[in-house]
Amino acid sequence: MGRLSPLLLLAACAPLQAQAPLLPYPGGFAQGGLVSGRFQVVLPGPPLFLDASETALYAAYPYQLWIYEGGSLQSLPLPGVPRFLRATPRLVVGLERAIWTEKGLYPYPAYDALLGEEGLYHVDGKGLYRDGALLARGNFRQVVAWEGQVVALGEEALFYPEGRLLPLPRPARKAQGGACGVVALLDQVYLVRPEGARPLAEAQDFAAFGEALYLAPQGAVRSCKEVAWP
Repeated sequence: MGRLSPLLLLAACAPLQAQAPLLPYPGGFAQGGLVSGRFQVVLPGPPLFLDASETALYAAYPYQLWIYEGGSLQSLPLPGVPRFLRATPRLVVGLERAIWTEKGLYPYPAYDALLGEEGLYHVDGKGLYRDGALLARGNFRQVVAWEGQVVALGEEALFYPEGRLLPLPRPARKAQGGACGVVALLDQVYLVRPEGARPLAEAQDFAAFGEALYLAPQGAVRSCKEVAWP
């Protein structure tokens, strides 16, 4: 009889984990502290936020960030309780009144942020900013990088620097860049492009990785190419 993997043994020893909500990340799912899919690791417990880059998995907890890369798990201290986590283009963690990056702490209260080559873009429900300078006013709650542009989303989607403003059917609660467009959670999962916004799937949460969409709570994986554009 073959030996059980350490992940399966730990899962068998933690029956309450099976009742934990399914949390998607770009490449798979986590249930409790058990991560499957593109990364397979047991975390200290259910994270507040989970995200992944091409090479690493990031799990945010109060005052701590766990990183799984190259088969090893390590932790970094955080100066607060995370409000959001983005692994790409570069790692950022939102705190109550600041944004943490590997290079330092920025004193900007924000709902979401991304760190790119041009600087730190962030949104606070009143506008889109870069390094503290206002770029555009709007009730934006999400900001993502897509196709060389920065896309801020709230009740509308702003494509910057192009300047195109697209009304959305519902306010955006989550957004990530994907291979087919910006994937956004409104009342369901939508694909958002300058041409418009189209519904893609019923879900309460999602994660995008290339063409694949990981949907929760159903645990399904779908392709963004299921939405046809003219």
